[in-house]
Amino acid sequence: MTLINDGYTGGHKYETKKWKQIKSGFTHFATGDLVLAKITPCFQNRKSTIISELPNNIGAGTTELHVMRNYPNSKLNLKYLLLLIKTADFISSGVKAFTGTAGQQRVGKTFVEEYLVPLPPIKEQQRIVDKVNQLIPQILKL
Repeated sequence: MTLINDGYTGGHKYETKKWKQIKSGFTHFATGDLVLAKITPCFQNRKSTIISELPNNIGAGTTELHVMRNYPNSKLNLKYLLLLIKTADFISSGVKAFTGTAGQQRVGKTFVEEYLVPLPPIKEQQRIVDKVNQLIPQILKL
C-alpha cells in the first residue's frame, strides 16, 4: 500500500520480489489494471492507480486492494474510471457502505460492483481525462 500514491493524480512504485515470495497471500494484478485501496484510511486518501511499467507485466500487493481489469474493445476508459473513483461522491458513498470494526473498516466488492458509473461515449471519456489532467496541476498550486 505504501507504494501507491494517494490524492488525485495516481501513480505507484514497485519492488522486485521472487514469485515464491508473493504467489500466495497477496492480491495479483497486471499492467493496465486499476487498483483501489479498500481499507480505511487508504480508501479515503484516494490510494488508487492504474498499474504500469511492471517487469513481466504482473505484480502482487496487499490483500487490501480491489482490482479492476479492462478488456479489449471495452466502452470504458480506465483513466476515466480512475478519475471517477477519486471523486468526493465515490469516496463518501464508499464510506457509508463500510463494513468492519473501527480502524479495520473496508469498502466491499459489492459496493464497487454496484456503483453507478456515468458512461459517456469513449471519445468523451478521453476528452474529460485530458481536461482534468490539464487542470489538476493548476488546482494543486492553489
